[in-house]
Amino acid sequence: MSAGAKILLVDDDPVMRELASAKLADAGYDPIVAENGADALAKVRSNPIDLVISDIEMPVMDGFELTRNIRSDRSVSDVPIIVITASDNPEDVDRVFAKGATSFLAKPINWTLFSQAVMFVLRASNAQKDLRAARDQAEAGAKFKDALLSVMSHELRTPLNAIIGFGQLLGEQFEKQNDPLHREYAEYIVDGGKRLLNTVSDMLLASDARSGPISINETDTTVSEVVESAKNQTRAPSGSVEASIDVKLQDPDLEICCDRVLISKALSKLLENAMRFSPGGVAITIGAALTKSGELAFVVKDDGPGIPKAKLDEMSAPFTQSDMSLKRSKEGLGLGLPMTKAIAAAHGAQFLLHSTVGEGTRAVIVLPAERVGVSATSNKSAA
Repeated sequence: MSAGAKILLVDDDPVMRELASAKLADAGYDPIVAENGADALAKVRSNPIDLVISDIEMPVMDGFELTRNIRSDRSVSDVPIIVITASDNPEDVDRVFAKGATSFLAKPINWTLFSQAVMFVLRASNAQKDLRAARDQAEAGAKFKDALLSVMSHELRTPLNAIIGFGQLLGEQFEKQNDPLHREYAEYIVDGGKRLLNTVSDMLLASDARSGPISINETDTTVSEVVESAKNQTRAPSGSVEASIDVKLQDPDLEICCDRVLISKALSKLLENAMRFSPGGVAITIGAALTKSGELAFVVKDDGPGIPKAKLDEMSAPFTQSDMSLKRSKEGLGLGLPMTKAIAAAHGAQFLLHSTVGEGTRAVIVLPAERVGVSATSNKSAA
């Protein structure tokens, strides 16, 4: 019942103030009174008030103006307000709600209804406070996780680069010594380091995407350069089967303006997803073609098992796969699709995903027409 709640009663009628104060005190509340809106506003700003009950028609400052002032002051804007009116004009009620009133009561006061209304509004206000506190706590936790993810990603890169570099040196030394066994061990170290570095880079990019649009480095490139780069950096996930990748480009020499590294990375992630979740012998196609409206569509298509429609939307969320249990058979963080979506968004592009169970999956990145056949310099000038 919010016993002990401080309630500010605002009315220019002393009889009304006396009656309402007595009812509030009998119910266990702590009433404070004010004769007009100006007096009430000063008390709201100087006291921890849990609820304001205000008449509409008052001298100096009426209930409309009091409500507006409370809602416009960030320090007290969350205080609930019940307005009391003797007016039978529905426009007055609409107007006071438009100003930010929480509830209203009509004169003459039904004192039983008055007590119930106060209790209901206070309960709702307390629930909203709890929700706001939970929201603030969740936002703080999310910011902490993003910051931790970013810091850890940066800190891991230096030792990983050292591991990879010295692993490569060891491999070269063992090759000179004609020691194939230890050279193979060194290659395992290098391969593991590269995989982990790639994962760290993905996590850092995902963290950047959560905190805002990804910054891009626009360069002039061609469709074939982007696709070739995507193929070269595509690594068959551990445990996946070999797959044939067919390249179909409408115009390999078509020039585009984009961040070649990021677009290639996005296409590479789509290729790796197709390999990871497809059976042996799957056919994967990566292609690019102009649309009728002059946009450029990069397509990665496979004839694998497909994804159920209910799974498509949730798989675009970070750290999500069709199976994210610790016993899952497929490795990966589930960052491929969210990263691709973020990279597309940074380029003003669309990311489309269509899948049919038993027929395969098609992922499409559609670059806007203004990025096709335009140099990076002219594209920046246009912006």
